[in-house]
Amino acid sequence: MSEPVVVVTDNTPQTRALTAGIVLAVVAVCVAVGAMVNAQAGTLLLAGAAFAGAALRIVLPAGVAFSVRRRAVDISLMVVFGLALAFLGLTTPLS
Repeated sequence: MSEPVVVVTDNTPQTRALTAGIVLAVVAVCVAVGAMVNAQAGTLLLAGAAFAGAALRIVLPAGVAFSVRRRAVDISLMVVFGLALAFLGLTTPLS
């Protein structure tokens, strides 16, 4: 017999607020790096954050991740966003 799958759902308002705060802090750091260092560094850092978000969405259980849409949609959007930012950061002269 197979064991039942236990799904942890920690989707409380406090968890959602903490997750949103972390996301806002990461974006603020990327913008600050873009303003203080250069725009290319900030863009590439934001691309890395999008890839990290996609990776976290893949590995975290459904109830723990900050999920608004289906998992496949979230991951696809974050990967496309990361690819677009990486492409723009590497090819656009941002001085």
